[in-house]
Amino acid sequence: MPPAPALYLPAMPPVPGSQTLRRDMFRLAAAAFLLVPAAELAAAYLGPRMPIDYRGLWVTTAVGLIGAAATWLLPWERIAISRYMWVVVPGIGALTLSLFLTGGTQSPVLIVFPLLVVFMATLLELRFTILAGALALIGTSLPLLEGWDWAYARKLVMLVVLLALFAYIPDRLRRALTRETELAEHRRDELENSYVATIGALASALDAKDRYTEAHSRETAALALAVGRRLGLDADRLRFLEYAAYLHDIGKIGMPGHILNKPGPLTPDEMQIMKEHPVIGERIIASVPFLAPVRRVVRAEHERWDGTGYPDGLKGEEIPIEARIIHACDAYHAMASDRPYRQALTRPAILSELRNKAGEQFDPMVARTLLEVLASEEVAVTDHAGEMADVAPIITWTGPRSWAQHLEAIETLSARLGRITAVPEICRLIGETVVTLVPYDQCRINLLDDDERTLTCIWLGSTNREEYAGATAANLAVQVGEGITGWVAETKRGAVLGDSERHAKARHVEGTPITDESMLAVPIVFEEQLLGVLVVVMIGLHQYTPDHLRLLTILANQAAVSIANARLIQRLASAARVDPLTGVGNRRAFEDALRKKLAAPEGSFAIAMFDVDQLKQTNDAGGHSAGDALLRRVAAALTAQARPGDVAARWGGDEFLALLNGCTRGEAEVFGTRIFESLQIPSALGPAASVSVGVAEYPTDGTTLDQLLDAADRSMYGAKRQRAA
Repeated sequence: MPPAPALYLPAMPPVPGSQTLRRDMFRLAAAAFLLVPAAELAAAYLGPRMPIDYRGLWVTTAVGLIGAAATWLLPWERIAISRYMWVVVPGIGALTLSLFLTGGTQSPVLIVFPLLVVFMATLLELRFTILAGALALIGTSLPLLEGWDWAYARKLVMLVVLLALFAYIPDRLRRALTRETELAEHRRDELENSYVATIGALASALDAKDRYTEAHSRETAALALAVGRRLGLDADRLRFLEYAAYLHDIGKIGMPGHILNKPGPLTPDEMQIMKEHPVIGERIIASVPFLAPVRRVVRAEHERWDGTGYPDGLKGEEIPIEARIIHACDAYHAMASDRPYRQALTRPAILSELRNKAGEQFDPMVARTLLEVLASEEVAVTDHAGEMADVAPIITWTGPRSWAQHLEAIETLSARLGRITAVPEICRLIGETVVTLVPYDQCRINLLDDDERTLTCIWLGSTNREEYAGATAANLAVQVGEGITGWVAETKRGAVLGDSERHAKARHVEGTPITDESMLAVPIVFEEQLLGVLVVVMIGLHQYTPDHLRLLTILANQAAVSIANARLIQRLASAARVDPLTGVGNRRAFEDALRKKLAAPEGSFAIAMFDVDQLKQTNDAGGHSAGDALLRRVAAALTAQARPGDVAARWGGDEFLALLNGCTRGEAEVFGTRIFESLQIPSALGPAASVSVGVAEYPTDGTTLDQLLDAADRSMYGAKRQRAA
């Protein structure tokens, strides 16, 4: 299964320099241009009656109106920021000219100059703002060349201070907004990765349940996207259409394996159970809030245009368009693939079925569009015919049991495996089923270790024959490529051997006699990945037939799906308790450990709380990658100093916690000091760092989770204040 598609999330707030911010700034400028002449006009009538300079008022009003109209109506947000200086420089020149036209040192236009500096500081870097401020200062100083005016000179001194403040303060605000935006984008990336992992986990879980869907969901999604584009769905609906297509069969996770993989028609009762899978799928997706738009599509995917579908009997356009698209694409891919109950149809027969069922099963518009997509060959769809031949072989059984009896045992096994998530228990159940279906003297299941080289015996069953008395799990472990078991693992092909001791690949088990022996060995493989080998041996030559090999292959396939599913569940459970950045426990893991400790305390214990100093400054100076490296270093120091039985966890943000079993307050303080000192020394993990430490002891500082955490928090902030002083 390929990675889930990239997620679409709502847009983040606009960053500095965005079109939205620039448009708002210029509208503020327009308001400022209107305010200046209004203020000048009002000021002319304040105080004692004095001669009014109507010429100056008209010029000021004209400048304000022209400036307001230009900044409000013209599309400034479309101009590249790098070209703003070409606008600001002429603007300063125009304002300087207006100074002379409105009275020189008596002009009221002086107040407009700081506005330009504010806008430049908001939109551009500080160096451009300083340049604009310098030009504004030069322009405002020119009226003094006509004659010195001490009152105007004092105004210029105040103007210099205002320009400096108006340059610095907006620049700091712009930088703060930029940092907040970067942090928001970082959090958005983390959220997106979480959602992608969720979709990937759901899709992988489905593949683990039903191996026939390994390519089905992927190719159905590709077809659905192509049809959706031709039908004019917008980008948002296309994204959620893709998610729905990937997950349209997710409800099959809740279906019994013996129904899902039944090699024949379903009974009415079984069909009724199968019809529940859209409802189950909707319930599964309901646990992921982001996928809310997908829920109704997954539920309605099996509704038919004429109203005879399930589960709700929707008809026509009552069915969401996305569900109608997926239904047609799903039907095409199903008809083009071999299934346990029938062979794939030919392409002409499939196209004819789509045309004939338009207006009955399929939305006519969707069916027509799907036929156009198929005719254009814009989507590559794999030919799956013949893939199932090796999965559900027809066996002519010659042993004491009939094939029907074996099939019943396999169906029972499937139902039991659906309730087990522990790998050793799965191996035990598979092994016990094998020895009831296949003649044997010894049966073993070897699983591949994490080193991907060693095949360790996980389950061993024996009839207690003397010849196998010396065989143990330890001496039955082999390397990939070693002996017949390793050879089968290496080639990923099953083998039936009439004389295994004398085979070219044979490896004799130490401590057992050389004797005539037959062997069956089948690889346990899931999605081309080797998981292990299932081996059955029996005293005597030529004891097994190809029919035995086919039966063992079916059981190995069931083992592969169940083991892969169990390991996926274990990984998801582990991920839910581990901080993904640092690798230590997360808040939930720590709380669970502390509650467990409080439920059955054995003497005193302590918790130590650590707050990473200067994390924000590290992020500002080196970016979030530097901050992440600092957090990982603190986690590594905690892990290195912790004893067996202690629990280290990231509480959140820049705070860590350690649960120290059997420690007093003093010992916990020593532990904190060791952490602090180890971080003070630069290492390969990063430069010197610092943490503030607080401790709390049970039961002295509290007997509940909240009391202990509050005590440790107070202690930590007390230490931080003391160090700051």
